Amino acid sequence: MNYKTSPLFSIPVIDVETTSINLKRLREERNIKVSEIQKSLNMTYPQAIYNWENPDLKDLPNIDHLVFLAKLYSVSIDKLIIIRKDESTTLAVNEPIPSYGISQEILDFISSNANHETKLALEKYYGFSISFLQ
Repeated sequence: MNYKTSPLFSIPVIDVETTSINLKRLREERNIKVSEIQKSLNMTYPQAIYNWENPDLKDLPNIDHLVFLAKLYSVSIDKLIIIRKDESTTLAVNEPIPSYGISQEILDFISSNANHETKLALEKYYGFSISFLQ
C-alpha cells in the first residue's frame, strides 16, 4: 500500500450529531421516504439510512452515498455536512494516509461542490486526503 504523509496542520471536524439531524431534515423537507432512498441505493434493508439520521449512533454515509444524497436533495455536499465551529484537530507530521479506491468521478464532484472546510472535514472523517488523491 502506498502511503503519503501529511504536514502538521489543523483541520475542521464534522459535527456528526448535527449532520445526522441535518440529513433527516433535508430528506423530510423534500418528502422523500427512507424506502425510496433504500431502493435507489439498492440496499436490502433501510437500517443504514435510519442510522445516518440518528444523532445518537454517530454514523454517517460513506462518500458515495453523500454524493448521491447531495444530488438527490439538489444541494452541495457543504449543505449536507455540518462542520464544528469550536473545535479542530491536528494531524501529526508524517502521519500515514493510505490511498483508497475512490473513483475519480467522486473526487471531481467533491472538488467542484465542496468548500475547503468541508473537504478537510471529509478527509478527517474518512481518513484520506482528497488533495493527495487527485
